[in-house]
Amino acid sequence: MEKSEFTNLNYYHRDLSWLLFNQRVIEEAQDPSNPLLEQLRFLGIASSNLDEFFMVRVPSIQSLARVAPQKKDDRTGWTHAEVLLKLYEINLNNTYTQYQYFNRNIEKLADHDVSILANEQMSAEQRAEVTDYFTRLLLPSITPIGIDAYHAFPHIAEKKIHLFVQVHKGERTEQAVIPLPPLFQRLHKLSDGKSYIYLEQIIALHLPEIFVGWQIDQYFFFRITYDNDLEFQEDSDEDLFTQMEEYVVERKKGLPSRLEIGGVWSEAVEKNVLYLADMLKLKPRDLYWVPGPLDLTFVSSLIKELAPALPKLLYPPYKGNPHAQLRGATLFKAIEKNDLLFQHPYDSFEVVLDFLESAASDPHTIAIKETLYRMAPDSRIIAALKKAALKGKQVTVLVELKARFDEEHNLHWVQELEKAGCYVSYGLQHLKTHSKATLIVKKEQGKIKQYVHLGTGNYNEDTATLYTDLSFFTAKADYVEDVTEFFNYLSGYREIPDYREIAVSPMGIQDMLLEKIGAVMQSYRTTQQGAICFKMNSLTDKAIIDKLYEASQLGVPIDLIVRGSCCLKPGIKNFSETIQVTSIVGRFLEHSRIYGFWYANDQAPELWISSADAMTRNMKKRIEVATPVKSPATVTKLVTMLEAFKKDRRKAYFLEDDGHYKRHGTDNDFSSQIYFMENNQSPDLLPSDPDKDSLLAKIRKLWQAYAKKAN
Repeated sequence: MEKSEFTNLNYYHRDLSWLLFNQRVIEEAQDPSNPLLEQLRFLGIASSNLDEFFMVRVPSIQSLARVAPQKKDDRTGWTHAEVLLKLYEINLNNTYTQYQYFNRNIEKLADHDVSILANEQMSAEQRAEVTDYFTRLLLPSITPIGIDAYHAFPHIAEKKIHLFVQVHKGERTEQAVIPLPPLFQRLHKLSDGKSYIYLEQIIALHLPEIFVGWQIDQYFFFRITYDNDLEFQEDSDEDLFTQMEEYVVERKKGLPSRLEIGGVWSEAVEKNVLYLADMLKLKPRDLYWVPGPLDLTFVSSLIKELAPALPKLLYPPYKGNPHAQLRGATLFKAIEKNDLLFQHPYDSFEVVLDFLESAASDPHTIAIKETLYRMAPDSRIIAALKKAALKGKQVTVLVELKARFDEEHNLHWVQELEKAGCYVSYGLQHLKTHSKATLIVKKEQGKIKQYVHLGTGNYNEDTATLYTDLSFFTAKADYVEDVTEFFNYLSGYREIPDYREIAVSPMGIQDMLLEKIGAVMQSYRTTQQGAICFKMNSLTDKAIIDKLYEASQLGVPIDLIVRGSCCLKPGIKNFSETIQVTSIVGRFLEHSRIYGFWYANDQAPELWISSADAMTRNMKKRIEVATPVKSPATVTKLVTMLEAFKKDRRKAYFLEDDGHYKRHGTDNDFSSQIYFMENNQSPDLLPSDPDKDSLLAKIRKLWQAYAKKAN
């Protein structure tokens, strides 16, 4: 196996691969096809991504490096300390690139009469205005905290910006920390309406007024990220709701995992940075000197403020096809007639909301069952479930209390649902329920009718406008029976069902994928025909990767569209030579999961959608659902999607055999996301060919043909 800077063995490290995904997000900030404010938004997204990375992923590696410093990672052959150093090198490069683009884009904002000023760039009038603002409002809100024998080292608030200040008076030298007051805007707008200044810069400008009688030696800005991935120790003898309430409080006591520093470097400043790092028990590899303002997540509020005056610097407004013809009883009649498949946001999420809301209002509905993982703050899903229960319908809801960073929200929703009369359960012990499933039961004219929704994304109407996901509706008996048994398995006591159509993890989805890959291999051995195409967020499961390697060595063509982490090494001669890995990063977050298998030409392909990525945690530690999509119209739609993803060059990055991602030329300007935005037709009318010409394209060909004749 050939070596690369990202591994010594047959697999890339999951977290190093993820950093390359965040690099691709950063690169969107210099793509001229993205409007200027959208370019800035990608930089803020990259910062938010990285915060979660250092709250969840990095702490576990740091812990392994502390506990077993000589033990080697089984995917790369490196010690965990070596992994951390490589992670640092990649992320440091990402950070400097990110700030290079940020500074460039902020300069471009000046062309639109928007400026973020440094202290030295302010005029005398602006400085006087800022001083007045500081004296009247900021100074009373600021609390400097001394660091000495009489002041305990303060607990530094997570992800909040602080100033570290060194002062002296005579021969006495002291240090202090100043937290930014929390209820003030990060960017203060000046009275001219077009100039801004950072809050921390205002405070730095007026340090003499805070430390009266002392000389200011130096200062720098800093920000700390903590370990938020404290292992949840589930106790079967105690109510899970109570356990989660305690866990949310306990998690806030995690160790620091990263220290970001902003300001001008000097040897004297470095000495205090290392002192601070020592107090926090951080190593030099955990320190990031940032060449610009800390915490670029603030750009989202800036964009929101600038948007009304600068709409041309944003993506044009987009609303998916509302499918107004499919509402209420009409939707349910359509599901009875045919399976339906929708792709969000190109197909509006309204169809899913209406599915539940109309069922809640329908007097024929007798029961609703649903799994919930992450919900919108003002969730229409929750409102519909409550309404149904208050109308006397039996509503059973499985709420995943262990959904990371949504624990408190979900605890709140549990109370709301129970007050309304819903039956709420929390799933199975030691397993997260990540599946997205709804079952609606109606009684009409003495007959029971059942309808199923299975999705790849959360029941969250807010993120459904930002993430690409799939919704599958069916009333077919085998699916209905499977989902009925699935809910009974989760909420009661029974053996694992023997499902007819769907596959359920733990183990079921991995077994299905391995079996189908094997079936494609068998077809290829006998007919030299067959192919595999997967689309997912991450590919990290070793068993699936090894099976794909086997298929490639047989000659099977394999296309993998993996947005984020990919541990598989493609393009290695006689090993993974027939595998191509692409990552699409665009306006919408690619979140749908599709697993496609092609056999001999006289056999129909098998297409599955799933809530699960091909990750070990999804395969073995979560309740996930994968469902086959079989009706001709839905199969055609999925094949169309996969072909469009494979054709994408405008937003696609290709994983090379050295571990780097590169774009492949500009000769093909096809964007799958733009294609879907322009072709969001009703489910049974979707084209099967992504190359299908638009009217303009057809006319253009005629023009070109006549132009050749004229010459």
